[in-house]
Amino acid sequence: MNFSLKKIISGGHPGAEKAALDAALKLDIPHSGWAYKGRKTEEGPLPEKYKVREIFDRDFSNRIEKNVLEAAGTVIFTHGKLSIGLKVVKEFATKYSRPSLHIDLNESPHNIAATTIRAWMIRNEIESVYFTGQKSVKDSDIYAEVVSIIEGICRMDTTEKDIQDH
Repeated sequence: MNFSLKKIISGGHPGAEKAALDAALKLDIPHSGWAYKGRKTEEGPLPEKYKVREIFDRDFSNRIEKNVLEAAGTVIFTHGKLSIGLKVVKEFATKYSRPSLHIDLNESPHNIAATTIRAWMIRNEIESVYFTGQKSVKDSDIYAEVVSIIEGICRMDTTEKDIQDH
């Protein structure tokens, strides 16, 4: 059975979340998600090109909860252990029985991470993913790594479709 990445969910924070939105635009994958009021991020307001809605509650956990609920599964990218905020993401995924996957990029090269995520998507029949993780303020490499991994997932989708068509 083929489960391709059909929708990316993200709130657009600088780092892993903004990378997911930019990958969605680059790869022409539908996207959505929830951002803070005023589309506020550490870099300033999130540009309108991102199809993200505003949440009017100031509690960061409500934004996370909405993003977890909108997706069929959640992938969390870090270099190392989960921060307090990312533990909240994992807790919401557990609370709502949504599959989640933590990818520690210190332990997983990009190709292995993409393969792991793809296998997890197939195993859990997931086509919409909330991609989140460390912010670029704390991790300058995370943005490029997440874009590369999502591109890798989509290359696998294309390769599988080509094989099935022949």
